[in-house]
Amino acid sequence: MIFHRSLLREFSSFALAVFSTLFAVTVTTQLIRLLGQAASGSVVSEGVLPLLGFSALNYLPVLLSLTLFISVLMTLSRCYRDSEMIIWFGTGLSLTAWIRPVLVFALPLVTLIAVLSLFLSPGLSVRAKTIAGKWRAEMICLESLRGSSGRHPARSEYFLLKLSLATRPRCKTSSSHKSKVAS
Repeated sequence: MIFHRSLLREFSSFALAVFSTLFAVTVTTQLIRLLGQAASGSVVSEGVLPLLGFSALNYLPVLLSLTLFISVLMTLSRCYRDSEMIIWFGTGLSLTAWIRPVLVFALPLVTLIAVLSLFLSPGLSVRAKTIAGKWRAEMICLESLRGSSGRHPARSEYFLLKLSLATRPRCKTSSSHKSKVAS
């Protein structure tokens, strides 16, 4: 029983450290990518945080899978490195005694990964693409309202144009604009 509790505690501590590191790296990378797209004008600046949330939730199954693998691997390698395995073998425990604690730790994570992969991620991908397409169409519409001056509207003008878009009929986009929105 002491063996199982110590392994589960170690799995959990490694999993927390690994997941927080992987999640921070992934979110930071996605934030940099989305801010670059917002700066280039392909994503509306108000859409950066919602798209960041969608992409973070979309990457959760992969991150949890990596977390599970790395935490079990790090625990096993640490036990061998610190000669704890010799002590456990000396008490009569075999290597197959690791199966139960690993399964007790892994089954909730595998269930969460399955739910995220099968139900949540596909819906989030579709929703993120829908929202990004809507914002892209709005940006194209604002670009057409910008006129021949060739300058970007100031922030107050942008909000006035956005407000006028909400009260007027939708912009009619040409076929070239529709292909941009669809992609």
